[in-house]
Amino acid sequence: MHPGPPGTGKRWETKREGLGVAPGQRDTMPESGATKAHGEPRVPGGPRPTSVPMWLLPVLLMLPFLGERGSGFSPEARIVGGAAVVPRQWPWQVSLRDRGQHVCGGSLIGHQWVLTAAHCVSSSTSLQDLRVQLGEAALYSRPRGSISVAVVRAIQHPFFTGDALQGGDVALVKLARPVPFSSTIRPIALAPPGADFPAGSLCWVTGWGDIQQDVALPEPRRLQEADVRVVGLDSCHRLYYPEPITKNMLCAGDVQGQKGFCEGDSGGPLVCQLRDRRWVQAAVVSFSRGCAEPGLPRVYARVSSYWAWIQRHLLPPGHFRRNFRRG
Repeated sequence: MHPGPPGTGKRWETKREGLGVAPGQRDTMPESGATKAHGEPRVPGGPRPTSVPMWLLPVLLMLPFLGERGSGFSPEARIVGGAAVVPRQWPWQVSLRDRGQHVCGGSLIGHQWVLTAAHCVSSSTSLQDLRVQLGEAALYSRPRGSISVAVVRAIQHPFFTGDALQGGDVALVKLARPVPFSSTIRPIALAPPGADFPAGSLCWVTGWGDIQQDVALPEPRRLQEADVRVVGLDSCHRLYYPEPITKNMLCAGDVQGQKGFCEGDSGGPLVCQLRDRRWVQAAVVSFSRGCAEPGLPRVYARVSSYWAWIQRHLLPPGHFRRNFRRG
């Protein structure tokens, strides 16, 4: 916890925050020292192209894996209120570790890329100390099929100033080598520009963070999940006033305030299910005021707002520029 902005008298759940249930080569912007942490969806469609551009082939090859869940999954069978997950339930969830210790969540979005929060990869962190753990349902359990990979690059969004409250709280982490997909390691599809998650949409947030304020996740430290409802930006802005809540953010929570993220969940995914039952990542855990404070939603970085920036790094050099040239 860190004190809020001067004169507000607020305390903010900030750096490397997480999921709570109840009461190197580095491309970064320098940190300012400020505190940090952050219906059915409608996806725009269009006519099918008669040919497939070469730049799109890597994306299409991953489509059979994107958004797929483990076998036997049924969204209706979920435990409401935050609970431990079963293995293979959220195969894109990863643990970002600093010198072997879990510090943030993240999501696998390709063979060699992880999406997380910008404040999770601060300029003071050495890339040599970072690793990403994949395929692990319980922290430090290292089951068969799990993989630990070094980090070779961390890219904060250029709009991130070091203060998550000001937005731009997304970052890309490049792994030292491509990882193979399996039943416990799969990428999540990203919500594209224009994706709509109206107020009331049911989504899920996952992480290994504290289960209450200053109460760490107990052994065996199994990944936790909580269902939350999207909250409209106007309502969210009123609740967080005078802090800025922008269109590049997404708010979600529980009316009673008994579910949401807490210390240790920052950078983790908020995912929602489309009509065809595929899952997409709608947002990235960013910041909140307190931990599961009653009546207050949590604030996430909206993925669709940063989709183009993400694709520029994931696609081969020059392909995005050549195929998305204006005019």
